[in-house]
Amino acid sequence: MTLARALRLLARREYCSAELRRKLREREVPEDIVEQVLAELEAAGYLSETRFAESFLRSRMARGETPWLAARKARERGVREAELATALAEAEAAFDAVNACRELVARRDPQGLRHEDERAWQKLARFLRNKGFDAATILRCLNEQAEA
Repeated sequence: MTLARALRLLARREYCSAELRRKLREREVPEDIVEQVLAELEAAGYLSETRFAESFLRSRMARGETPWLAARKARERGVREAELATALAEAEAAFDAVNACRELVARRDPQGLRHEDERAWQKLARFLRNKGFDAATILRCLNEQAEA
């Protein structure tokens, strides 16, 4: 019964073992059964920390977050560090901060009007900072937008 419940959860989306453990505990499943179910799922290949880490980083980066911010959020969810380090290295290798920042600015302000208003410019800069971009990248992108 518990294995079927865990499989239904995994059918919807990837989970890391810590998340799945939390979900099963919320349903008051005994700890020894939780560990047995997690071991069975990992052995069968249904539960994979590596797959979850890659998927999580990819989805967060698609939302405009930097790999570093996405990795921090993955750590908060309980992803194991070894698997996360591998996925993070791959994500960092494929990530171009300046282009990602430009795309985010273009999506957020397609007409390029925000550089004229100081408050709007600051709001956009804060938005980019909250997505994990550093100050130099933000200034570069916003100054490029102002010059265009």
